[in-house]
Formats: sequence, structure tokens, C-alpha cells
Amino acid sequence: MKNKLLLLFCLFTVNLLYAQEATTISGTVTDANSGEPLIGVSILVKGTTTGTATDVSGQYQLSAPANGTLVFTYIGYTTLEQPVNSQNTINVSLAASASALNEVVVIGYGTASRRDLTGSIATVKGTEVADRPSANPIASIQGKVAGVQIVNNGRPGATPDVRIRGTNTIGNVQPLYVVDGILNDNINFVNPADIESMEILKDPSSLAIFGVRGANGVIVVTTRRAKTGQMQINFNSTVGVKNVVNRIALTDAAQFRELYDEQLVNQGNTPYDYTNWQGNTDWQDQIFQKGMLNYNNLSLASSTEKNRFYMGMGYTTEEGIIKYEKYQKITVNLNDELQVSKALKFGFTFNGYRAKLPQERSVGGALLAAPIAEPYNNEWGMYGTLPNFQRAQVWNPLVDIELRKNTAINYEYRAVGSIFGEVNFLKNFTFRTALFADYGFNQGRSYSPIITVYNPEIVNADPIDSLVRISSVSQNQNIYTKIQSDYLLTYKKAFGDHNLTALAGITSYYNSFEGVSSGRTQGSGDPIPNDPRFWYTQIGDVSSTTGS
Repeated sequence: MKNKLLLLFCLFTVNLLYAQEATTISGTVTDANSGEPLIGVSILVKGTTTGTATDVSGQYQLSAPANGTLVFTYIGYTTLEQPVNSQNTINVSLAASASALNEVVVIGYGTASRRDLTGSIATVKGTEVADRPSANPIASIQGKVAGVQIVNNGRPGATPDVRIRGTNTIGNVQPLYVVDGILNDNINFVNPADIESMEILKDPSSLAIFGVRGANGVIVVTTRRAKTGQMQINFNSTVGVKNVVNRIALTDAAQFRELYDEQLVNQGNTPYDYTNWQGNTDWQDQIFQKGMLNYNNLSLASSTEKNRFYMGMGYTTEEGIIKYEKYQKITVNLNDELQVSKALKFGFTFNGYRAKLPQERSVGGALLAAPIAEPYNNEWGMYGTLPNFQRAQVWNPLVDIELRKNTAINYEYRAVGSIFGEVNFLKNFTFRTALFADYGFNQGRSYSPIITVYNPEIVNADPIDSLVRISSVSQNQNIYTKIQSDYLLTYKKAFGDHNLTALAGITSYYNSFEGVSSGRTQGSGDPIPNDPRFWYTQIGDVSSTTGS
């Protein structure tokens, strides 16, 4: 018994000494070359499980023993160990690893060794994108690249907002995307599992070749190719759940009554009559859900000395955090490269995409609606109106969620492809020509039904009120076509320890857009029918139809 007591006393003493010696440490982690803050650097107290990561400003804070050691690790950089030595502020700079300096980087219209570059170019490998599954490839690199801010809005399948080194004022604020050579405004059509690498071009020297279109930065995407001598079939599936972790704290019914009556009394008014409003509703609970995620990818890679072929297929379903939000996407990626001879090469690429977009919902009503109202009445159904002090601004948030579910249809189709030929001649010259095509088709429909709800302030036998007294429908179709052709002549020669590369070329770009839309409205006497399985082939007569 004495031995057990002695052991417990020793353990208590050790923990007490550790607590006395622990200190709070903060600092900033930057790139040793550019001085830019590094986002997402892992900092671990050596020999423990205590750790943290840097924020968007490259800053961190954690507690560690005064005689401990901090270990800084970041993909593509050399790991650094820094003794604490009773310091409260530790700023460090991480240097790129030697292996990273030897890798080949895609730069605009060509490639180069990283050690030969002076511009600011960040590389994200395809494995890093695939390790963080997402419906959109850009969402997968959030927090991985210094100087790049990526903000997701939480809606399934939505394109994240991207800022490279802040916000510019030329054109839109989004970067230019280059996918296997073709210029694009987004990469929604690319399956994250089919990406070989992403290069983020951030400084003027690396962006100059793109002119004004590269003013907001450029993200160069290279899709996967079969490796030489490879015959491989891969399949992977990911299942997950997402939900709102940090909800906005709102008052419950009792707190609301107390505060609202206090406001009325301070204004010289009488307290509110809550006779018809005895609910205690958390409206965020009513609209939020746990969203299921499922990503499935199948790929086939085959390569011989003369031919390299790759095929990838993906199927994604993603539910939103708001009820009835659901996103579905199917992608196909094909590419083939034929080495006819040492001097001649041909090939093609193709990316196909079909997506069913979610019906957009809002959380605004759930944040504004008073908790004293109930969602449903057992006899009459859904409440429509809220107490008269906020009726002009807000109605029952479930009206939009439940009574307007499955009333919008939006599909996106896209086909992006290229054919190319490349010839080497006179030992140091390479001529490459490529023709790219990008065809997109969007189709959408929005239907608004007649809505009747329960109103507790209607004092008669039938307390049913009409929130929306007419039905309406609108449809739209958009088609856009992009054609791009490249003609590039490259000269490469090595002079001892020096390498010379010269590039001359022409790119032509054609872009067209066509759109048509129409709509119709009808009263309650003859409401427009709705069936989400079908499209309307005709919307009313000429005198009652609007369109553009």
C-alpha cells in the first residue's frame, strides 16, 4: 500500500513540475525564400501529442515545456526542430527540400526544373488533392498553399472563392485556370482523383505570359497520365458526414419573451400578448441536417513503349447541411498519347461532366425567426406567419424548406477535349500544335407553387391563410462554346552548366454564348402543375408568356 501511495505521489509531482514549466509560445512561420507566411504548417511538441497548425497569416500558438522542442513540418519543405529554451516567441523560416527543387514544374506554355525558377510558383501534388476528398478540386487544397485564400460557402458542389495574393480589380477576381493547356474560368468539370498536379502561379514574372487574363493569378492543372510500363486498375470509395459544428447562439423562448418585453417597457409600451405563441423552437434544428458524402473513382492506366492510355471515371453525391440540398456529379477523363517515332508524337485528351445542382437554400430566416412560434400545428399543419412584430420581414423558415422542396431543377453538361501533335527537328527544336474545344450546356427550371398555411390569429372556423396566391414557372437554357488553338516553337540547348530555353508561339481563342429563357404565371383558379421528372415543352400562349 505504501508503494502505491509513493507511486501516485511521484506521478502527481511529475505532472505538477510539467505544469509549472509549461509556457505559452506564439510565432509566425514563413517561407525562407519569399518571406510569405505558410498556412497549415504542423507544429508538434517533440515526444508528445500536443500540437497545432498555422492560420491564414502563418501564425500559431500552443503550450510547451520550457525545455521542450518544437517540430515544424510542411509538405515540400525541410522539417525543422527548434528548442524552446524558455522563449515565448519563436519565429521560424522553412526552406524547400532538396527533392522539391529537382521536380519538374508546369509553367504556362512549358515545363522547367524548380531550381531554375525565380518566380513564385507553388505545387500541389495529385495525392494531396485526393487525400482530402471534395466535389470540387479547389476545395481540396484549402490551407495548403501560402498566399492563396480559399473560402468555401458550404453549399454542396459550389465553386470556392479563390484569392491569390489578395484581391485585384482587373476583370473578375477569380484566377485563370489552365487544364492540360486549355484556358478556363473554373475546373468544376475535373475529377479531383484524376489530377496529377496543380501549379499555382502567383508573381508577375510567372504570370506575364498570360497577359491581363493572368492578373488574378493562374492555376495550372495537369491530369493523370499512364506511367511507362504501367498496367493498373484502381477503385476507391469514400463515405463521410458533414454537419454544422459551431451554430450561432440564439435566445430560447423564455429569454426572448423577457428581452422583448423589456424593450417594449423601455419604449413606454405594454408587454406583448403571447397567448397564440407558446412555442420554444430552435429554428436551426428545424432546417439543418447531417449531410452524407460519397465519392467513387475508377481508373485504368495502360502503357507500352509506343502508347500511353488513361481512363478515369468518377461519381459523386453530396448532401448539404440544409435539408433537401443534394449535389450529384459524373465525370469521365480520357487521354491517349502515341509515340510514332523518336521525332513524332500525337495524342488527345477528353473530359466529360454532368452535374445535377442543388436547389439553393438560405439560413437567414432561421436566424431571424422568433423562437416563440411553432413549426406545425397538430390540427391545421404548418404555421405560415410569425408574430406581427416581424411578419413583414420573416415567415416560417420551413415554408421555403418544406413547401418548396424539389421545385427547382438545374443541370450542367460539359465536354472539354483536345488533339495535339508534336515534332522534334534539328536536334534542339520542338514544334507543337494543339486544338482545344470546350462545349457547355446548362438547363434550369424554377417553379413556385401556391402556398397555404395556418395562421393562429385568424379567428374563425378555417384559420388557413394564403402566403402565395399564384403559381409560376420559368425555364432557361444556356450554351457556350470555346475554341482555342496553340502553335508553339521551342528551342532548348545546354551550355556546360547553363541551360537556354526560348519559346515563340501564337494562341487564338474564340468564345460564344447563347441563352434563352421563358416564364409564366397563373392564379389559384388554374394553377400550373408541377412534376420534377419532366420539362415544360410549352409555357402558355404568346400573350401571357415572358421570355428573353
